[in-house]
Amino acid sequence: MDIFVSDLERDGENRTFAAHGHAVLGTAGGLTLMKGTFEPGWRWSEDVAPIAGTSSCQVRHLGYVLSGRMHVISDDGTDQEIGAGELFDLPAGHDAWVVGDEPCVMVDYSPDVTTYARGIQQQTRSTVDPAVALVRKGYVAFNAGDVEGLTAILARDVRQSVPGNSLVSGEYKGLDAVLGYYGKLGELTGGTFRADLIEAHGDGRGHVVAVHQISATRKGTTRVTRGSILFTFLHDKATDLLELRADLAGDDAFFS
Repeated sequence: MDIFVSDLERDGENRTFAAHGHAVLGTAGGLTLMKGTFEPGWRWSEDVAPIAGTSSCQVRHLGYVLSGRMHVISDDGTDQEIGAGELFDLPAGHDAWVVGDEPCVMVDYSPDVTTYARGIQQQTRSTVDPAVALVRKGYVAFNAGDVEGLTAILARDVRQSVPGNSLVSGEYKGLDAVLGYYGKLGELTGGTFRADLIEAHGDGRGHVVAVHQISATRKGTTRVTRGSILFTFLHDKATDLLELRADLAGDDAFFS
């Protein structure tokens, strides 16, 4: 069995901002993590935008604040302040700045963080896979209970396969049946069921694997686990969804 250890400060890649701090990116086996030190006066639109070449930060962040505070404002106007001891899931499309006279130090393990504060010339030119974009919209619609949004990406004859032997396992055939399955997940968990997308991988030919984290509370027990869905798209509609689970036995017990 291989054990991977890496010293972040010694082995990591240093990425200096235009001013007011820097980030260090390190890797050990399957973990990639960025530690950012944002000094007083730091603001993304002034200290990273010239490096990134975008009007707002297009990197999603998943992490933990070690010290200090930061104010974040999304492109849609939603704002939030985060501080020491807090976890965060910050979607792409935002500006941010340090609050107060203390440096804000945080760690970030988002799969997207490898592109953070990289020079334009260092970034590979890429196009967005349309199917991946649809999957991202689908997860947003699912967590918002947006039936119209879900209907927009699911085919009338869509089929969703749910593994295991629980109250929700089985084959759901047709749009109404799949939407009914989603409703059942909410009903069994008192509306607490969420599936938060971590990352999505596409082949450019209508196939997408979406890795997500599920969280829900049922009968006084809260469960957090991971899973994935293999999507098949025909044109702009999902026709088949095959669910896979990291802990199938645990999920069966939760929904027994």
